[in-house]
Amino acid sequence: MNKIDERIEGFTIFPPTMRRYDLVHAFNRIPVGRAPYLIGFESHLPRAFSLESTAYFKALTKSLAGKRCRGVVAISRYSERIFRKTHADSAMAEELYEKLEMRYPNIEIPAVEDQAPDLNGPLQLVFVGHHFARKGGCVAVRLAELAQEAGVDMRITIVSGLAMGGAIWTDPAREEYYETWADRLEGSNITHHPSLPNDQVQTLLRGAHFCLLPTFGDTFGYSAIEAMANHCPMIATRQGALPEFIEDDSNGILLDLPVDGDGDWIHSSSPDRDTPGFERMFTDEIERLAETALTRVVDYLNNPARYRALRIEARRTVETTFAATDANEFWDRRYEEAVG
Repeated sequence: MNKIDERIEGFTIFPPTMRRYDLVHAFNRIPVGRAPYLIGFESHLPRAFSLESTAYFKALTKSLAGKRCRGVVAISRYSERIFRKTHADSAMAEELYEKLEMRYPNIEIPAVEDQAPDLNGPLQLVFVGHHFARKGGCVAVRLAELAQEAGVDMRITIVSGLAMGGAIWTDPAREEYYETWADRLEGSNITHHPSLPNDQVQTLLRGAHFCLLPTFGDTFGYSAIEAMANHCPMIATRQGALPEFIEDDSNGILLDLPVDGDGDWIHSSSPDRDTPGFERMFTDEIERLAETALTRVVDYLNNPARYRALRIEARRTVETTFAATDANEFWDRRYEEAVG
């Protein structure tokens, strides 16, 4: 429905089918129909941004509280916290909270040994993200420049379709702001791919010293799990759900970002995104994050034992928190409960 209006993405309509389903497992969007459902979500539920006082929002909430909904599953403590805050004053809060639980997402963990790239060669960093500015691509570019200026042998591979600005809620809105950033992708220590097949991205991650996600706005950061599953520690910002599984100086590097009580960047969805003042602030944040990242990376360059420990702990975190085997057992049991 968000193809009609991006504000009404809170529900989904499935194509007509003769088949009857015992249960629908939905994600983010409430399924229309008669079948009972479980629903997972990454941030807000219902997804009806700026429509919280409308009859539309109330109708979606009523569906969540009703008999068709057999469970509301937050994929992080971050999303669970937002759900509780959203419905704290609702007349249906008791029914909603009774259905609420938290379960992290899962992946098939690749059976790969740690390639342990040499710290004596060029430092290899990887950034993956279609929303270039929001996910920290500008930070990656500036980090490459600072490393070159400091004489640090660093190569950064960027995989991005370079979507930025406009309606993206964290970004400076004006297209003109990004003209120089696009040009700077031509730096001698930067390789840019508009896109790559997933298997090639996995190969990049296995050979990288760090994966970059210095994001200004991510609910979870699935790419972080993929990187860590390949023994590659993250450089990420302390926002959204990322601090729940990335621990600074244990399995990765966390860069501080000013956030609100929910864990979101304080400048997200700012009404000033099209102003020079917002652009200056955004540029200053890019500079600060890039400078901090370079300092932290060089520290590990000078301490190989600490760096190796990061890689070991990154992989262990994924094995203990996001393994598909444990998740399959959980969901099999949960589905039986939902239809029983």
